[in-house]
Amino acid sequence: MMSLKKKQKELEKKMKKRIKHNDLLPWFLEDHATLPAAYLKSTQKFFDELGATSNKPQATSGKRQAFATIE
Repeated sequence: MMSLKKKQKELEKKMKKRIKHNDLLPWFLEDHATLPAAYLKSTQKFFDELGATSNKPQATSGKRQAFATIE
């Protein structure tokens, strides 16, 4: 059985865990309550900006589309 101090140290170690710049993996895998507030704010801003720019039409491509047969 783990002592209370050991559990507290492990929790503090997790809380101090630094997240690499532009790393989105923790956003999807970790509980948001355990992530740093600055990380949550910057990542939310990124997704907001991504959504704001996604309404732009894409340029057309000169590539031919694959032909699909429907039976």
